[in-house]
Amino acid sequence: MKLDKICLFILACLIPASCADLNYTEENTRDEDWNYEYFGEGIKNMVFDVYAQVYTQEFESNSSYFLAGATDEAMYALETGAINNYTNGGWNPANPNSTIWDKSYTAIAEANMFLEKLHKADLSEWEYNDEYKIWVAQLELFPYELRFLRAYFYFELFKAYGNVPLVTTTLTNAQANNVTRTPAAEIVKFIVDEIDEIAPHLPISYATEVNSEYGRATRVAAYALKARTLLYAASPLHNPTNDKAKWDEAAKACAYIIDNASAWGLKLSKYADLWGDNAFFNQELIWGIGRGASNTFEMAHYPVGVENGSSGNCPTQSFVDQYEYQADGLTFGDRNSGSIDLNSTDPYEGLDPRFALTVVKNGDEWPSNGSQKKVIETFANGFNASPKYGATPTGYYLKKYVDGSCVTTADNQVTRRHTWIVFRLGEFYLNYAEAVFNATDSANDKTYGLSANEAINMLRNRADIMMPEFNEDGADWVKRYERERLVELAFENHRFWDVRRWKKGPEYFKTIKVANISGNKQLTRSTVTRQWDDKYYFFPIPQTEIKKNPALGQNPGW
Repeated sequence: MKLDKICLFILACLIPASCADLNYTEENTRDEDWNYEYFGEGIKNMVFDVYAQVYTQEFESNSSYFLAGATDEAMYALETGAINNYTNGGWNPANPNSTIWDKSYTAIAEANMFLEKLHKADLSEWEYNDEYKIWVAQLELFPYELRFLRAYFYFELFKAYGNVPLVTTTLTNAQANNVTRTPAAEIVKFIVDEIDEIAPHLPISYATEVNSEYGRATRVAAYALKARTLLYAASPLHNPTNDKAKWDEAAKACAYIIDNASAWGLKLSKYADLWGDNAFFNQELIWGIGRGASNTFEMAHYPVGVENGSSGNCPTQSFVDQYEYQADGLTFGDRNSGSIDLNSTDPYEGLDPRFALTVVKNGDEWPSNGSQKKVIETFANGFNASPKYGATPTGYYLKKYVDGSCVTTADNQVTRRHTWIVFRLGEFYLNYAEAVFNATDSANDKTYGLSANEAINMLRNRADIMMPEFNEDGADWVKRYERERLVELAFENHRFWDVRRWKKGPEYFKTIKVANISGNKQLTRSTVTRQWDDKYYFFPIPQTEIKKNPALGQNPGW
């Protein structure tokens, strides 16, 4: 297998996209019939056009790679970063600070057009080409892949905006500029119905397919999309009456993934293996975005003071405080609520192993490559601390997803492949636990198979983690579950959306704690106040779209 085939999305990112709004008839060369006379240069690249939007939308947004900088997970080191608009009130309909609307409707427009025109594809003249059978097999799958992708982008729109126009055909200018928004419940139903119809036609894995290409939509990814969609639909933001039937649907959808995981070739992996050079082939990964070898992410997140390091998303003390100790399950924040003398004690010793795999703290040797390895100094006037421009504002640096073997010096560049996680099995144990608890009002009920506690303990009992088991119930369970979800899924672009769907913005996002480490290594906490308004639960409809089509209306408060 060629390496370029595991990085399907790299090619896709190089292909020009079509229009970025609901106007489907602007000039677009993909609409020309000649595209359907060629497989690789025409038909296949058109499908890759749609795949490309997943990457550009979900990751490397706002020049920060993650949405973590707009949550209690992190602060972005540079105050000028666009991600800060989410926390300082700098976003509005005229400056929506997001490409979700544009990218999603670009992808949906392309998917609709290609689905309507794929019947024009005629490969008969290539019958004697060596790759003819491969092309035919792929062509048969493309309609199902496109429908999956269309459903995926409707989920992205649903989670950001709630009610959005549901369009499944190409439109004229006049039609596009007169569409109205469809209730969120109907968007959810559309996604679920689409997945139920197309999933059986998608392969479980492309490893056994002719000319296998990793990164394309699978049956497992489709069911993962369904399960995540139903979890969001059951959550307080979309389920204000706490309809138990919605939680039941979500629990069953998540249970289906867990029950079939082994047959699909999935299993929980070591936490440390979820990212890195070979993560694309990790058995826990359901769907990810593979990237070719680079060190740009490392340049963005290596500590200031490391050559070409820009600090990036820096974990907060609020985040660090949520990690539990292996010995007794107490949190860092509970055990170390006051000032900490780092000269006389190591408060990080004995923490959940996921901490050391996620966070770089004062005194760590980082990066791990021999050329740049140094003891990190985040105390005042330290080598990686203020007053250096761009130094961490929180006392910590990010390790998760950052490949320490990359070298970023001007005279010696070492690069590695990266994989951004979209769906992985571990998420669905958590999703399942949340859905089961809310469906049954119990963390120990086994109506769906595993109890909520048993599902979470599957994650905590991994060989490289081994944390004390969950045994709580009621309100205590909810609090601990939210903490576990934060720790397990850190920096995987969940926290931004989780807090919104739970409607707990003021609780988690209005203030955060950061660490201040003095020159004599005394760690204290300070509070950073951020702007939060309940209108932030949904994104503003871009003003450019409302000008073209006033019938869209605006989300409340904007």
